[in-house]
Amino acid sequence: MNDDRAYFSGPLPQPVRQIQADIERRGQQLSETALRVLAREVILRISRTESPPLPAAARPSTSEIEALCDALISYDDHAGADMVRAARLAGMPADGLYHGYIGEAARRLGQRWDRDEATATEVILGAGRIYAILRELRAVFLAEHLDAPPGSEAVIACVPGDMHGIGATIAADSLRRRGWDIALYLGLSHSALVEEIAGRKPTMVVLSVSQSSLTFAAARLIVALRVRCPQVWVLVGGPVVTEDPDVARIIDADAAARSIEEGAALLESHLDALNRLRSGRA
Repeated sequence: MNDDRAYFSGPLPQPVRQIQADIERRGQQLSETALRVLAREVILRISRTESPPLPAAARPSTSEIEALCDALISYDDHAGADMVRAARLAGMPADGLYHGYIGEAARRLGQRWDRDEATATEVILGAGRIYAILRELRAVFLAEHLDAPPGSEAVIACVPGDMHGIGATIAADSLRRRGWDIALYLGLSHSALVEEIAGRKPTMVVLSVSQSSLTFAAARLIVALRVRCPQVWVLVGGPVVTEDPDVARIIDADAAARSIEEGAALLESHLDALNRLRSGRA
C-alpha cells in the first residue's frame, strides 16, 4: 500500500487525510481496509442512486464519461474537477452532473476495480476526488433542491454502533417543543440509516456521537450521506464534541454543538441561510 501511495504526487484526498491524521494522533494507523471502506462508500452509494429520466442534452457521451473516469485517477489533482466545472458552465443541470456524469464515471471506476483494471490506491484517490467535487457543487445541488421555502425540519440520528440514544432522544424532544419537525433514527445499521435518511432528502442532519471510538463510524456515515444527499448540512453533537472540539473538521461535519441550546441556535442559523439563498433566487 505504501508503495502504491507514493505513486501519486499529491497527498491523500479529503476526507481520508483528516480521518487518517486523527487516528495517527491517537497512536494508530488507518489500515488499507479502512481506506477501501471509505472508497467503497463513495463508489457504491453514488452508483446505487436511482437516476431520474435525463434529457439527451444532460447525458454525456460514453467517451466523455470514460475521459472523466481517467481524469479522476490521473496525476492531475484538478483534472476531474475542471471537467465537471466545464460541463456545469456549458449548462448541464445538477441531475445531469450527479447521475449522468459523475455517477456514471463512479460506476465505471467501480467496474475497473472489480475487473482489476484499477488498483485500490487509484480507486481510493478517485473516490476522494469525487467526494471533493460533490462538496464543491453543494450550492448547486442545494439551489436546485430548494423548490419550496425550507421549513424547520431536520433529521437526528445516532451513529451506527452508538448504544446511547438518550441524548439524541432528548435533543429531538427539545427541538420539537421549539416547533421543529424532527425525524429521529436510533439503532439502525449503517446502510439502513443512509437509505432512510436519503429517502427524506433532508437539508439538515444532526448526528449524535457519544464516544471517540465512534469517530470512524461517524466519518464513514458522513461520507455516505454527502454522496447520497449532496445538498445536506451536517451538525455533530454529543459527548465527543466536548472531548475533542476539533471533531467537526476531522469527520467533515459542517458544525458541532456541545449542548442542545447551541445545536438549536446553529440549526436556526442554517435555516435562515437557506431562506436567504432561496429569496435571492426568487
